[in-house]
Amino acid sequence: MANGRHRRTKILQLEQDEGIIVGDVNLKNYITEFYKGLFGPHTSNSFSLDETLRHDIPQVSEEENEMLTDPFSEEEVKMAVFDMEHNKAPGPDGFPAYFYQFFWNVIKPDLMNLFYEFHAGRLSIHSLNFGIITLLPKLTDAVRIQQYRPICLLNVSFKFFY
Repeated sequence: MANGRHRRTKILQLEQDEGIIVGDVNLKNYITEFYKGLFGPHTSNSFSLDETLRHDIPQVSEEENEMLTDPFSEEEVKMAVFDMEHNKAPGPDGFPAYFYQFFWNVIKPDLMNLFYEFHAGRLSIHSLNFGIITLLPKLTDAVRIQQYRPICLLNVSFKFFY
């Protein structure tokens, strides 16, 4: 790690019980199947998202509803930006939280516009909600898939909304 940045290395091969796995396609398939097997198959559930079934769920008051549905204030957005840890890994867009904190006065109008568009229902949160799953080696010379830890890198701009 130089200058606080992680060095990205490509996995060229894995030494598994099945033998040595090489080649991008073979590695991708092996890693995908490994994690599918680890997490198990998708199971169905009996959850209901019927919004009419809310008789036993406490409701917010009219005053609380107004507060919750008010447009985002600059102070709220700034607090969300500055409460984030600034030294976390950036997402696919390459911008860490520190970027937003350091350049707050420059990017504040654009960021506030993002929140205004979201509040008005014109911003699809799905356009920000994507990540890259990457494997971090647990050891210096990792050679087996079990010696890697998967992480998902999300765009910081998406994290502001949750």
